[in-house]
Amino acid sequence: MYSLAINIVSFFLRIAALWNHKLRLFVDGRKGLLDRIASAVKGHEGIIWFHTASMGEFEETRPVIEAVRKRYPEKKILLTFFSPSGYEVRKDWKVVDWVFYLPLDTARNARRFVEIVRPAKAMFTIGEFWFNYLKQLRIHGVDTYIMSVLATKDSPYLKWYGGIYRRLLRTSYRSIMAKNEETRKALKSIGCKSVYVAGDARFDRVADTAAEEWHDAIVEKWNCGRKVFVAGSTCHKDDDLVISLCLKYPDEKFLFIPHELDEAPIRHIAGSVKNGAVIYSEVEDAIKAAASGRGPSAMSAEAEERLEKAQVLIVNKIGMLSRLYRYGWAALIGGGFINMPHSVIEASVYGLPVVMGPQYHKNLQFVELMPSGAAVPVSNDDEIGEWFGRLHDNPEYLAEVSRAAYDYCRKNSGATAMIMGVLFG
Repeated sequence: MYSLAINIVSFFLRIAALWNHKLRLFVDGRKGLLDRIASAVKGHEGIIWFHTASMGEFEETRPVIEAVRKRYPEKKILLTFFSPSGYEVRKDWKVVDWVFYLPLDTARNARRFVEIVRPAKAMFTIGEFWFNYLKQLRIHGVDTYIMSVLATKDSPYLKWYGGIYRRLLRTSYRSIMAKNEETRKALKSIGCKSVYVAGDARFDRVADTAAEEWHDAIVEKWNCGRKVFVAGSTCHKDDDLVISLCLKYPDEKFLFIPHELDEAPIRHIAGSVKNGAVIYSEVEDAIKAAASGRGPSAMSAEAEERLEKAQVLIVNKIGMLSRLYRYGWAALIGGGFINMPHSVIEASVYGLPVVMGPQYHKNLQFVELMPSGAAVPVSNDDEIGEWFGRLHDNPEYLAEVSRAAYDYCRKNSGATAMIMGVLFG
């Protein structure tokens, strides 16, 4: 029945993909997929297989993959994604040997995939309970692990109807790596034997990113050496909150990095502020045109002055956000109005106090930062204005919560070494 349901969903996805670009990527990327995987891995043994659902889960697994590559450069590594949001960005990632979509979890697909790849080890992340894949890995005696597991009141394996999930957790994994002690206790209570508290490897990743030497000439021309307020991975309501701050604090600079790079939210931000807004790609295009001889030999003095005087810079480019936080003194983290809270620690590792919309509860790090004052939920213009004003007008308080944010990230680093110990001893 489970495989039948997967096939029915697949049929309707193919129809919906005719009108939806992301679904079209999802469907087209799986055409002839198993044959392509078979051709790629033919003749290779001892493959280590990592699977992540999308980009967020990949960022949790990435430090571990990089550690495996560093320690065992001779080993072959296969990375699979379920979602286009991860695959399309990382399909050419050179740290691993192959990147593919995960074939849909039918009994036939799972059996053929495991027989083709013959993994020596398999690692899943967070809540990846693919029943047929886990069954085939058991049948073929593959050492299988899952990392970054977090038990909450909404976790299916803690519900009355979660018997099948509990059975999978008890029987599918050689070891389970939990994010905290509460999760370890919850998993032990349902009969899981080999459970370790490993933490979250993203802390190691963001610490490495923060330690990198990195600069952006456009941002540094715009901010004139000043720290700015960063609005990261924002949606419409997030944007409106920060716009209210722009209007209230005309002398402060605000860096927007919208979650969706469509024209509408970018133009909404640019059209709503009163003290000038510049769009990153337009400046970048002008610089490239000058370098290629298709435009003026350099940015005009007028264009440079406009960039420097603009209160707002909108970065409409993928892959920069985690590094851009280094230019900030505080940040709004997007997703708190659509129940999809984004990463807090990408900002906190630089010592930025953060604010988020009211639907923050899925973000464990935000919840853990709240008692120190380094993370504060807000729902409207008045609440974000009060929070911003307290930080803006009280340097001692800003320094206190900044230190709390930084210390929290440093204290929680080290998960990668723990996970590597479980995987390889």
